[in-house]
Amino acid sequence: MLQRLEVIDFLRGFSIFTIVLMHLLQSFPISPFLMAASSFGGAGVHVFILCSGFGLYLSYLNRPLTYIQFLKRRFLKVYLPYIIIILISALIPFYNTSSDKLLQVLSHVFLFKMFFNDLESSFGLQMWFVSTIIQFYLLWPLLLKLFNKSTGVIYALLISLLWTTIVAMLGKSDVRVWNSFFLQYLWEFVLGMYLAKCYKLNVKIVNSLNFNILVPVCIICVALTGFAGIKGGIWKLYNDIPSMIGYLFALLIIYKLHIKPINGLFMFTNKISYEWYLVHILVFSCTFYYLYKLETFSMVVIAVISFILSYVVACLYHWIVMMKIWELFENRMAVF
Repeated sequence: MLQRLEVIDFLRGFSIFTIVLMHLLQSFPISPFLMAASSFGGAGVHVFILCSGFGLYLSYLNRPLTYIQFLKRRFLKVYLPYIIIILISALIPFYNTSSDKLLQVLSHVFLFKMFFNDLESSFGLQMWFVSTIIQFYLLWPLLLKLFNKSTGVIYALLISLLWTTIVAMLGKSDVRVWNSFFLQYLWEFVLGMYLAKCYKLNVKIVNSLNFNILVPVCIICVALTGFAGIKGGIWKLYNDIPSMIGYLFALLIIYKLHIKPINGLFMFTNKISYEWYLVHILVFSCTFYYLYKLETFSMVVIAVISFILSYVVACLYHWIVMMKIWELFENRMAVF
């Protein structure tokens, strides 16, 4: 049984919290400053990818799987819960009124939506992430072969920067299927793999990062992130490095304060992090749709209800998927 790491659970839980909060705030008419500030919560996706690389590689180091076994587990844990939400979303008339709904559903089921920008974020603006993470899964054996050395992070960073430059030169900076292609995040995923190897070798990197390092680096990187966010355009493409480091260090500062209720909350949230990511936009849309009709709640009340309800639905969905559907499919697929 693979031992869970508190800090990784905390990072994943806190990351999904800020991502969901960002999407909620940006659903309302807020000031440009608050809109820009809330965007920093989106940096949680960088840490999410870092933790994915860490978890997958540490699992591989502890218990190597064949490529087929690996894909089967990813199918059960990632693809299946995702497709269920897509199918549920398609059945809600007001959630997606596109005349191409059938095509959009098929694009998710067969994953060709990752190549078409008008399909990529259908049924939820957050669904682009699933395409990106599945791209990593499909190339998993190649990643193991090319980036399993200590220099792998450097090579991955150079590839990511090269891809960013190509996207900028082609004028695709604001096109999701380009700016969220897996090469954009390759260095973060490979960095996670490297940190997993360090952990396996008993190198305690997190323990060595004290507040004298975390605080100034965090401030500098957050300032750089804010500058790039104000500039926009190409600057945002090259913003991933300071954004990820600033956000990561901010979370490590909070974690190292050792406030048990806070750390405990986000470590628990990690358990439902993927389910919360999948359902939150759908829950927000349904809640807004029905509560606005009542005309009795303020925007603040609607926002609070939406946020809490999305968390509760994620908990229920996690229980259904993990305790029922996942177990059922795993038992059946074990036969093959």
